[in-house]
Amino acid sequence: MAGVIRYRRGINATNGKPLVGAAHLAQSLHKIWMTRLEQMPMLLALGSNLYGLLGEDVTPAIALAIYNELVASAARWEPEYAITQLQLVHVTQDGSLGLQHSGLYYPEGRYGNYDLSQPFSALRQGFGRIAA
Repeated sequence: MAGVIRYRRGINATNGKPLVGAAHLAQSLHKIWMTRLEQMPMLLALGSNLYGLLGEDVTPAIALAIYNELVASAARWEPEYAITQLQLVHVTQDGSLGLQHSGLYYPEGRYGNYDLSQPFSALRQGFGRIAA
């Protein structure tokens, strides 16, 4: 089976249909970024600390902290993705944020194979003020 790419497979959390490849990566990133630390039973370190930053007014320091948390949590939990660009694309008056991220998707990164890569880009909308 030389030359066959071993894409990660999973189940769509919304509709239960199979997910493969980049679609699975997108769901994984969403899960990592929207899960509070110590919220996931049996895997308390999974997630990010974004919720601690989202209740603040967006200043350059807060924006940098959000960028740092997104990149660090993705690097910690998603071996198939390396963020190369991250941009705040909109901020609304009610405090919601939209972020564009792009990078390299490594379909076999979980096996330590970083020879195969594909560009990956997504607009993540809906980071916002969330009640504690």
